[in-house]
Amino acid sequence: MRSLWLALALVAALPLDAARADTASASLQVSARVLPHVRLQSDDSPVAITAADVERGYRDVSRQYQLKTNAPDRVVLQLDPRVGLTEAIEIQGFQAPVRVSELGTEVTQLFGRTFTLTYRLWLQSEAAPGEYELPVRVTAIVR
Repeated sequence: MRSLWLALALVAALPLDAARADTASASLQVSARVLPHVRLQSDDSPVAITAADVERGYRDVSRQYQLKTNAPDRVVLQLDPRVGLTEAIEIQGFQAPVRVSELGTEVTQLFGRTFTLTYRLWLQSEAAPGEYELPVRVTAIVR
């Protein structure tokens, strides 16, 4: 294509006879295919578990997420628990509450550009106070 445009530019730059005015034209058809994509960002700060949380048996934590996608109607969130800290995880912030099993789960709904999820982390009886990674991995995919 560059060669065609270069040739056309050279022809246009040539001096034309006053008696003869030639015209050159070309048709160019362009198409592009944009693949669907998604990116999910969130706060990765650790979850602080206190002795009071362990005694109570749970800890509530919230995270805000930023979603960037060109296919919002096809986004699916995958929720996969991390082993060790919790017995169960309940999540608020979707159209309905979600309880994550040890196999994980998927949520399909229209998500805003930013949204907040609140996690109730039901702690295992042997959980110890400390700082931990959020015990659920949240990823976004396009289906």
